[in-house]
Amino acid sequence: MFRHTRPFSRPKGSNAGDLLIVHRGCAIPKGLSYDVEGDLWVRFEDDGARMGLTDVAQTRMGKMVSIRFKKVGKRVEAGKSIATVESAKWVGPIHSPFDGEIIATNDAAFTDDILVANKDPYEAGWISVVRPDDPATAPKGLLVDDDAVEAYRMRIDGLDMSCIRCAD
Repeated sequence: MFRHTRPFSRPKGSNAGDLLIVHRGCAIPKGLSYDVEGDLWVRFEDDGARMGLTDVAQTRMGKMVSIRFKKVGKRVEAGKSIATVESAKWVGPIHSPFDGEIIATNDAAFTDDILVANKDPYEAGWISVVRPDDPATAPKGLLVDDDAVEAYRMRIDGLDMSCIRCAD
């Protein structure tokens, strides 16, 4: 059954000044970068960019059934898959927004609980970490803060949806 299980949590590494915007039940944390069309969030870290599905993505896809990660060490081009997801409603790739090398996957968390991205998309449910080939240009094309929030508000309203989280 899908329902809100707890208040939305703040992404790791967020500051007290970061805001968590909730629109029609969909969490949109500020302080992250977003590929709105790909329903992907990105958090740039010291050596790479941690990526995961947004609250909008996990709601639209429904309960995750399986995930197949690309191997650590694999090079990916922008627009190419870092993982393939199968859910109750959808099967398809999760794309990298930039060229780079996969340096970590969250295989252990998904092995422990396949619904981790449905329950906690911005923290425990991250997908992969990619080291950008060019860290200076990797954020280009991604939206942040107010621009990301406004783009997601428009997307959520356009889809006429509300977000829900998976319960245990």
